[in-house]
Amino acid sequence: MHPAGKIFVAIGVFVLLGGVVLMVIGGGNIEDAGEGFESLEEFTLENATSGTLSVDDKDGYGDLGFSFWVKGDYTDDDGEGTWDHCQSTTINITTVPETNPEWDAGVDGDFYHEVYEGDACRATDDNRDDSRQNEGLVKVGRACLACYEGDMVFESNVEVWVIYEDEIIGEVLESLGEGVEGVFQGAAGVMLLCCGGVITIFGLILGLLVNNNQKTIIVQNGAMPGNAMQANQTMVTQPVYQKSYADVPVQPQTTMQQPQQEGFWNQEEPKNPF
Repeated sequence: MHPAGKIFVAIGVFVLLGGVVLMVIGGGNIEDAGEGFESLEEFTLENATSGTLSVDDKDGYGDLGFSFWVKGDYTDDDGEGTWDHCQSTTINITTVPETNPEWDAGVDGDFYHEVYEGDACRATDDNRDDSRQNEGLVKVGRACLACYEGDMVFESNVEVWVIYEDEIIGEVLESLGEGVEGVFQGAAGVMLLCCGGVITIFGLILGLLVNNNQKTIIVQNGAMPGNAMQANQTMVTQPVYQKSYADVPVQPQTTMQQPQQEGFWNQEEPKNPF
């Protein structure tokens, strides 16, 4: 194979390996993102009537706090315009961290009823949160809004499920970041695989089509005694044509006899005509 072909093949294989590595890493990140979204189903506290919850205020601006859920349905059997589960649930916050007064809504971290975007427990079709409906849970309210770092202690007259909202949002953002990163890594891996395949095929074609063995042509009219032929050399000699006179018919030749000239002294004297 021609050296240039070998170089292109080596480059192509290297690019292919890089593409495989990126695809593996990207697939792992996408899988981690999926596991992160699955973990969103988990609660900070489940089936409890009391507990101590810790606030981890990483940015120092206050956290969103905790949401409380109870078993039930969105019903208003008494027709008072309020969801029945809100009327039957009482949650007391006994200990709460300091809150950020800029956006704590003036509740100082205490519990307040909320189903959907601050509509309290108003019994209307647009004031429902069905995100936990498959688990038979309905939202009843929130606590520790804008709390700084610290512990919150609560008591409830019914069993509650608690979600740490800031933790959920952080996991969502982290999972989204991993998923997007994995998609880009996978796409880059596919591109590298395509490029590596093209480069490798080009190298193979180049290496097979280009002949690396160069032959030296020696032209000589006759063989020189004592000289050995070099390897990979072709001897080109001039053909010598020998004419065979035996094959040419002999034509009879006629010899013209020249008259014999007499010498000067042998000539007869001319006769006198008179």
